[in-house]
Amino acid sequence: MNPVDKAAYNLELAKRTETLASAARVDAEKELIALLPTKDEGSVTLKGEAYKVSITYGFNRTVDVAALEAIKSEVPPNLFEQAIDYKPSLVLAGLRYLQLNEPDAYAVLAQAITSKPSKPSVKIEALAEPMREAA
Repeated sequence: MNPVDKAAYNLELAKRTETLASAARVDAEKELIALLPTKDEGSVTLKGEAYKVSITYGFNRTVDVAALEAIKSEVPPNLFEQAIDYKPSLVLAGLRYLQLNEPDAYAVLAQAITSKPSKPSVKIEALAEPMREAA
């Protein structure tokens, strides 16, 4: 087996192990959650003999931007700003367009943008059964 295939095979095994470990952790969490009281939001804490367990319940909330714009004027501005935070975010396709086609505009915007390398993404795909080395 060549070094690339060996490294890819090792990564594949590690990913399988990680998937099984993740599933086992989720099952253990469900088992523990079933033993404690639940609530809509907030924390529940229980002390056993060897462990203190805290479970936090909550909601993931999102905003429908179109619906928000339609009702924005109905909420007093100070109350609106107390509950809604507008955060600028990059439109990567537009930023790349400016970088390639509008260098002056890009140079101005670039002063407010921080860029750092991301973690490389590795994808492997088994092409065939792993080859066994001849004994």
